[in-house]
Amino acid sequence: METLGVYSNVRITGSGDDPHAEGYDCELYRENGQVFGLFYSSQGMVGDTPRGRLQDVRYDPVKRTLFFRAKLTLGQEINRDTGPDGRPSRDLFEFDGTLDGKRLSGSLTHRDGYRPSEPGERETVTLKLDRERSAQAREFAPASRKTWQAEDLPMGPQW
Repeated sequence: METLGVYSNVRITGSGDDPHAEGYDCELYRENGQVFGLFYSSQGMVGDTPRGRLQDVRYDPVKRTLFFRAKLTLGQEINRDTGPDGRPSRDLFEFDGTLDGKRLSGSLTHRDGYRPSEPGERETVTLKLDRERSAQAREFAPASRKTWQAEDLPMGPQW
């Protein structure tokens, strides 16, 4: 079980009682050559960041290419399809890029999970290795991927 690191481009704005965070984090581990981890999306108040487990992960250590998908629930959506009570959002993220020791960079697409065939919003991202958070991730790393998959995921997707 190896901790590859925590990569981030999150920016904190505001001060005092109203700090806001914007950006992404990716926490990566490897066991028996298989990469797994969590993807986080910050879009508002600091704390309780929505997160999802990485799915469909493909990693080539020679080319340093990484692909994954992650399902998150960023909030509640209200529109003509949901009625007045709304429904939990279904946010589907897809990353396709490269991973080296210092950064995770590539294309990130965000789609509506209720309409996954629509193109979604695409952006180029660079997440830099956060040494302090990587050390914490190493200290609290799961015993195994199997154990990690069985753990409850606070602020995880509601779909």
